[in-house]
Amino acid sequence: MKGLKNNTLGVVWEWFIELISPGFNPMEARAVGRLIFEHYLNTSTADFFINRDIRINESDIVLLHNAAMQLNKSIPVQYITGQAFFRDLVLEVNTDVLIPRNETEELVQWILDDEAILKNGKTGKISFWDIGTGSGAIAISLAKELNYAQVTASDFSEKILETARKNAMLNNVNIDFFVHDILKTPLLEKQFDCIVSNPPYVRESEKAAMMSNVLDYEPHHALFVSDDDPLVFYRSLAETSKKCLVDGGWLYTEINEALGKETASLFEKHGFSQVEINRDIHEKERFVRGRL
Repeated sequence: MKGLKNNTLGVVWEWFIELISPGFNPMEARAVGRLIFEHYLNTSTADFFINRDIRINESDIVLLHNAAMQLNKSIPVQYITGQAFFRDLVLEVNTDVLIPRNETEELVQWILDDEAILKNGKTGKISFWDIGTGSGAIAISLAKELNYAQVTASDFSEKILETARKNAMLNNVNIDFFVHDILKTPLLEKQFDCIVSNPPYVRESEKAAMMSNVLDYEPHHALFVSDDDPLVFYRSLAETSKKCLVDGGWLYTEINEALGKETASLFEKHGFSQVEINRDIHEKERFVRGRL
């Protein structure tokens, strides 16, 4: 392979980092490189220190080269490996679903921290509905981490749900999945203790500030809303919650950092109480919850 002095792990590693260096700073390059090497070679961090002289076969070097070329086209590493990490989960991802974000892990944590108020004295199962489940990250986390959770999850296409169902199976949880478009499908004849959603919330006008690896490869239907009505999904969530939450039930959502007060106000106008905005690790207004 051009530019490669020999096929030892240490040399192949430095060669790979050099290949992808135009698109990443040094720290990012090494983080992405570890994901690629772990995926294709099953290496550990320790291998880079104690096994640098092991030989890498030619077919694996070709795979690494192809991965580097994809990275140089700004294809997200998660779509190259087909895997994303979310909390303690390993999830399969593809271009039908959004790559789960760290911020969404914080949304799940907020729900877990609110375990007592969600139970509200109940001793049986607590029912959750994850609207717009995508890869299933939120739904699977709740089912995995809360023994008493009875989780339902939906999205607008069967193709998306194929990925979510596979992830539920891979992570050994039982979730009731069904096709549902919150903007079009009639409301369910069912009630839940908690509804959670990470809907599209990035305004079209905000595209200019986004990276090409997001714009060119991640599904726009999961990201963007019109500037004319950026809260369209939150309005539908509020209306759906009024019909599908039990008395005293909770709605948790991830939001656009620039629209926290507007989102909270919308929920209050729809009859929610105890409406609260929560910040993410970067101190941005990222989540809103409310109770009916």
